[in-house]
Amino acid sequence: MQQAIVLAQQLNEKIKKSEEYRRYVETDRRLRQEPELYAKYNEFRRRNYELQFSDGDSNLYDEVFNLVKEYDTILQDSLVNDFILAEQRFCSLMQELYAALSDGLELDYEYLEK
Repeated sequence: MQQAIVLAQQLNEKIKKSEEYRRYVETDRRLRQEPELYAKYNEFRRRNYELQFSDGDSNLYDEVFNLVKEYDTILQDSLVNDFILAEQRFCSLMQELYAALSDGLELDYEYLEK
């Protein structure tokens, strides 16, 4: 198993050198240089997260639509847009990696079912 940990550390270094990760870090750095814009975008992200994981009885589609409409100016900003695209690409890469790592592993998730 120690060999797997060493391989994981090597993979970590390769991820850090990937175009997807470097772009994510760079766009994050540029966005943080605009503190007001960064704060407003993070407010949007928090509210969107809360909506996605709420148990509310309301229409999620309408709520998300209204939230996006409310933050439209922020979301149209090129710094924010560049970051969103970079984050999506990096997250997609990580999803592929996680899927490859877990392929064929049998884990018990029955306790999560209601």
